[in-house]
Amino acid sequence: MCLNPKNSLKDLDRGLIFFMLEALCGNKNVQKILIFLFVNGKCYGTQLHRSLDTSLTPLQKALNRLEKGGLITSYYEGKTRLYQFNPAYPLLNELEQLLKKAYTLLPNHIKKDYYVVKEDPKETTSFKTKAQTLQAFWQRLIEINQLRFHAKTNSKEEKGWNGKGEGEVLVSKEGTNALIFNEKGIWQGKLGGEVSFSNVFRWTLDRQANVISLEHLRRGPDHPVFLFHLAPIGRNSLSSVDSHLCGGDIYFGQIHFDNHSLRLSWRVIGPKKNEEIDYYYS
Repeated sequence: MCLNPKNSLKDLDRGLIFFMLEALCGNKNVQKILIFLFVNGKCYGTQLHRSLDTSLTPLQKALNRLEKGGLITSYYEGKTRLYQFNPAYPLLNELEQLLKKAYTLLPNHIKKDYYVVKEDPKETTSFKTKAQTLQAFWQRLIEINQLRFHAKTNSKEEKGWNGKGEGEVLVSKEGTNALIFNEKGIWQGKLGGEVSFSNVFRWTLDRQANVISLEHLRRGPDHPVFLFHLAPIGRNSLSSVDSHLCGGDIYFGQIHFDNHSLRLSWRVIGPKKNEEIDYYYS
């Protein structure tokens, strides 16, 4: 039997990281809560219960313990008590680095469990509703001609996209079920300076499966880089069905749209990335 040295080292690395986390956290519920907060920024008890398939009572006890220890804080939105990291916690940066390492070492099928789709529970997602949402979204895509976007790196320890950009979008049809977005514009870094950018994306509508695929065409139309499938989660929103893996980085996407604009939100987490990017198309 031959062992892959890379896999063996990765398994060892994963074991050490989670051993450190468990020693630091005291139990696995605290560990899960901290990773969940790292990925999503905030949470509430029943949300953790549903997403992590764990009993609510021990999760609530763990939240209370973390808040009492000063690692997290809570506030109310209506009647819902939300929790987030305490920005004044002295070792927050170091903790986030450890949590990011732990998250990137999770098996791919588990990573998505920690990402929360911001779905409106009042909206239905029947087959008919999904078809209507896709058709409305597709029509909105055809009408796009401008974009602006904001990007930020969540970790103070890392360099990444911090700034904003804007530009024009030329939309062309490729057959009856595909649209090509040619994007060009100017990117402005947070610390100053301007850089020209260009991107080419392909959106493909699959009416039978009720999904839209998004691809990047930086290598040309014959060698697309698949990003993810998007499926309706409400009347005016879609979310990535499958996360995109690029090296060690994992990408999630979510879309909200109305009659006037469209927002595509990216979440990127990897060994050297912890970023949020919001595209606003109009």
